[in-house]
Amino acid sequence: MDLTPQTILSLVGGIGIFLMGMTLMTDGLKTLAGDSLRKALSRFTGGRISSFLTGAGITALIFSSGATTFATIGFVSAGLITFEQSIGIIIGANLGNTSMGWLVSSLGFNLNISTLAYPFVAAGALLKLFANHKSAATGTFIAGFGMLFVGIGLMQQGMAGISTAFDPSLLPGDTLPGRLGLILVGIVMTIIMQSSSAALATTLAALNGGAITIVQAATMSIGQNIGTTLIAAIGAIGASTPAKRTALSHVLFNIITGSVVLVLLPVFIAVSEAVSRALGNGGATITLAAFHTMFNLGGAAMVLPFTHQFARLITRILPDRGPSFTANLDISVLQVPQVAMESARRALTEIGGYVITHLVEVIRGLAPMKKMGEVLPTANYSLLKAEKFLREVRSYNYSSLLHERHTNLIHAVDHLYRLIETCGETESLKHVLESEELSPIAAHLADRTESLLAWLRGEMETDPREVVEKASQSIAGIRKDQRKQVLDRTSRGEIDTETAFTLMESMRWLDRVAYHIWRAITHLEDIKTPSGPGTAP
Repeated sequence: MDLTPQTILSLVGGIGIFLMGMTLMTDGLKTLAGDSLRKALSRFTGGRISSFLTGAGITALIFSSGATTFATIGFVSAGLITFEQSIGIIIGANLGNTSMGWLVSSLGFNLNISTLAYPFVAAGALLKLFANHKSAATGTFIAGFGMLFVGIGLMQQGMAGISTAFDPSLLPGDTLPGRLGLILVGIVMTIIMQSSSAALATTLAALNGGAITIVQAATMSIGQNIGTTLIAAIGAIGASTPAKRTALSHVLFNIITGSVVLVLLPVFIAVSEAVSRALGNGGATITLAAFHTMFNLGGAAMVLPFTHQFARLITRILPDRGPSFTANLDISVLQVPQVAMESARRALTEIGGYVITHLVEVIRGLAPMKKMGEVLPTANYSLLKAEKFLREVRSYNYSSLLHERHTNLIHAVDHLYRLIETCGETESLKHVLESEELSPIAAHLADRTESLLAWLRGEMETDPREVVEKASQSIAGIRKDQRKQVLDRTSRGEIDTETAFTLMESMRWLDRVAYHIWRAITHLEDIKTPSGPGTAP
């Protein structure tokens, strides 16, 4: 068969359909999982081994190391896991990503599954179009699974034509420069396709069709492993420090692993061939799948025992650049709404705690009044960034639980804006502190608020929100009673009108502060228990 336009179109079309199938499979599985990915990462991520197994298991299930990596970045940013734990997950994700190679090599080439692929696509499309939310997600997965093998079939046709027109000897020879050239080819393939799994599937098709040798295919797969990290690295440009650290750890791990495997390439290929024969196959495609798994296992064995030292190296290369309440708001986590909302919740909690802490210090006389003028612009700027981040979170296509969490966050932003605005009215604050009647009320509120701050920092177990709620309601009641008393005293001439208005405005100011503190924190903490109280605006 000659190298015709039809051959090239079959190959390119097959790659495209394979990519679309993989995307649909991943999207369907993520939707079916719902909150499970978030829960699994937070529940099973502890030591380096459990982190590694969690990363490998989740990636193998959803066929996407990218999804696991982005979720991990979000968890580090949100403070749900440490950066050191994320390294174990990333290493595990590399191993889990080899599952696609096994699926393609064992089913795509050894079974005539293409005849079943079209019914899969049809059944999946029907479910997607006419079923409810969960069944539609199942349909997306089934259609994606079918498209995966339609794509493989087309790639096989294309590679069959290429193998007759292309001489493998035209590729770089089996020398160090030649191997480096093949690694570069693998990197470029992954960057162009935006998927190491698709690049590996193309390589498997070429190997199955005889267009390349096992040594060439193995060397290219090293480049594909490195290429997938560059995609994450490009995505981390301009991102937060936690995102950059996670991306850098991914890049360094794969470069270290690839370098060692390149030096020991004959050994790894020999072991992979032995594994292929032990499985009763011995075919080249199974050997390549085994090689892909073996060298990722080898990398894990080299780096995993030194996770702590590796994390310290990355942190030294990319140190924190000053405190920032919004450092965890990375656009990459928007792909996992559950994690994005937790990141936003923690950022908003820090912003609120920052404002409240300094307000309490001013009320207690531990900080000068002008301190609020320094604090509020920083808080307002951070809140604007958090609000912008929340605008990018799209929860209306997800569950009612996510929608409720999103609504709570918007409520919290509104109350924090109002709190910052109220705290900026320093004249009212000054009158409250100078008033014999109001300063004890402010001190009482500071006591209650201080316990709230201690609870948010994890320094006390008892939830004080109810106490703060009662304090707010008490101040509201006092304001109403005092207003009547002040108006009565003014009409009797006991106090002048200007003093009366100042006193009433100061009381209203104190009432607003107490209310917005209570409501902001309540809405933020209700995200943990969204069906609980806190539905008030």
